[in-house]
Amino acid sequence: MVVHSFTSDKMYDTTPESCSCPAKYWHPGKQCKHQVELIHQINRAQMFLLLMARFDVRSQAVIEEKRAAYWNFEMAIAC
Repeated sequence: MVVHSFTSDKMYDTTPESCSCPAKYWHPGKQCKHQVELIHQINRAQMFLLLMARFDVRSQAVIEEKRAAYWNFEMAIAC
């Protein structure tokens, strides 16, 4: 992913394992702030998806709506 610099207009190609910023030369073997931010954003997105899957009730509402429409259709035929 491309992560914007926090202090300038530069952009860095960043993965959780590597970054194209110059900080990797200052602190070899450690994660730079761009990698930390990327990992934070990935974790945040994963948590959002888990919460959305847990609390999303739209699919059940669609099922109930279809069931009601079918019931109404059956009642219209019976009349």
